Amino acid sequence: MKLIQSVAALALGVGLVACSQQENEAPTPAAEPAAEQIQKQAESAAPATENAAAATASQAQALIEKVQGYIADSKYSDAANLLKELSSMKLTPEQQKLVNDLTAQVQKAMAGAAASDATQKASDAVGGMLGK
Repeated sequence: MKLIQSVAALALGVGLVACSQQENEAPTPAAEPAAEQIQKQAESAAPATENAAAATASQAQALIEKVQGYIADSKYSDAANLLKELSSMKLTPEQQKLVNDLTAQVQKAMAGAAASDATQKASDAVGGMLGK
C-alpha cells in the first residue's frame, strides 16, 4: 500500500514540475504581435488620458474661481452648492486643499450670518416689545 502511495506522489511531483517548466517558456511568436499592438494602444491612449485630466483640472479651477466670487459677494449658499459639485470631481492636491479651505470658510461665514440674523431678529423683537 505504501508503495502505491509513493508511486502516486512521485508521479504527481513529476507532473507539477513538467507543468511549471512549460509556463516558464518564452511566449509564442503569435503572441508577440498582439503584445506589441496592446503596447501601441496603451501609448496612444496616454495623451488622451492626459488631455482629459487637464480638462477636468481646468474645469475644476473655473468652479473654484466661481466659488471665490460667490464668497466675495456673500452668496454662501451658492458657494456651498458649487463646493458640493467640486467634491465629486477629481482634483489636484492643491485644488483639494483649496476646496477644503473654501468649504471651511463658507461654513464659518454661514454660521456667522445665521448668528447675526438671529441677533437682529431678537433685537427687533425686543425693540417691538418696548415700543421703539
